[in-house]
Amino acid sequence: MPPHPLRDTGTPEYRVLADALRRFLDVAIDARPLDAQTLHATARALDRVTDELAAARDALEVDDRVIPFDGQRVPMPEWTYGVDDGAFTARGMFTNGHTGPPGTVHGGWVAFAFDEVFGWANVQAGYPSMTGKLTIRYRKPTPVGVPVEFRVPPPRVEGKRVLVRATLTALPDSLTAEAEGLFVHTFRRRSRAQEG
Repeated sequence: MPPHPLRDTGTPEYRVLADALRRFLDVAIDARPLDAQTLHATARALDRVTDELAAARDALEVDDRVIPFDGQRVPMPEWTYGVDDGAFTARGMFTNGHTGPPGTVHGGWVAFAFDEVFGWANVQAGYPSMTGKLTIRYRKPTPVGVPVEFRVPPPRVEGKRVLVRATLTALPDSLTAEAEGLFVHTFRRRSRAQEG
């Protein structure tokens, strides 16, 4: 049975790399005031690591480079997906690398996260689809470093149109944003049982 895209995403080794990248982004966002020597040395070290990683990737056969859409995409936070009272949920925490105004998440990261979570909610419901329209209502700043939950009720499906809505809550109960999405379903529906 193939791995389930939400339950079995990536590999333990990839998670180690993803965690290291998230940690680096959390530090790099505050690096601008550092001295030129530190910044240049860090950039050279990153270039060396990137070159090594690129060489290892390029040594793979072309077919082995194709990566299915992954539920733990860097640099997004690592989400824990579930279903609660019929709603698809994603829980995690935005960190310093997602900062906009001090102490709060940049609105672009919030929009990116809604789009990502909507995509997985649609897959879970059996309607993989592409984003057609995404509308975000920012209610209050989403804090950095606080557990959050996205909650997506089952979609409404009208032919190829998949209509979804969701909330973002800083736990335990502070609603920070709401979203609505129009997605276009272009694939034959598969049941969740078939997905694994």
